[in-house]
Amino acid sequence: MRIGIARVPPAPAPGAKVRTPVQLEALLIRATGGVQPQSVVAEQAVGRIHQGTLDVWVGALSPHAALPEGVQRVALAWSASPMAIMRSDTAIRRWEDLKDHTVCLAADGRYRGELAARYDAIERIYPSATDALLALRTGQCDATVQDESLLRELLKFPEWHKFSAVLEPYRHQDLVRLTRRDLPTEQRALLSRQTGPATLQAAASKQARDIAFEVYLDQAVPDCH
Repeated sequence: MRIGIARVPPAPAPGAKVRTPVQLEALLIRATGGVQPQSVVAEQAVGRIHQGTLDVWVGALSPHAALPEGVQRVALAWSASPMAIMRSDTAIRRWEDLKDHTVCLAADGRYRGELAARYDAIERIYPSATDALLALRTGQCDATVQDESLLRELLKFPEWHKFSAVLEPYRHQDLVRLTRRDLPTEQRALLSRQTGPATLQAAASKQARDIAFEVYLDQAVPDCH
């Protein structure tokens, strides 16, 4: 299968710290077994599948995107909607309150530029979700914005209860799977297993646990925990 995702994570540099990708689709595709995904941005994915140069694409696509004949879209059980978390004693109560406040974002996330353009927030970009969350904990930012499903998993951990103030998503976007309608049955069955609700939930739980552990390992200065 020729599989595309918006961003294929680069191989870690020798000796670099372990960092879990923030986009869940990168973790899902790793589990398909020997398939090397291609980097294909959302704006090109539909056309590539329609032209027959791509079989499958997994990522965040606008729910209003029109699909030509021959391309099938399936919404997956993962919200890629932008959600914010902050210290529980924050004075920020709505998205508009982010004006002139700092927001930690992951370089490999989905929201770079969006918070500055929409709410006049001051964006600080970090190499990964782990680094952005660590910056939140150590007071370098007033909020962080990541996928809703990731943050809801993260907030289940006791050490994040003091950072559980939430701004609910201002727009809705699910992770989706795009495929050729004529994809062979055995390939379609494999994709259904690898992107089904049970697999997604297990991957989401592991992703949040791994990122929380990476933050714990790297936290070298006192925070509010």
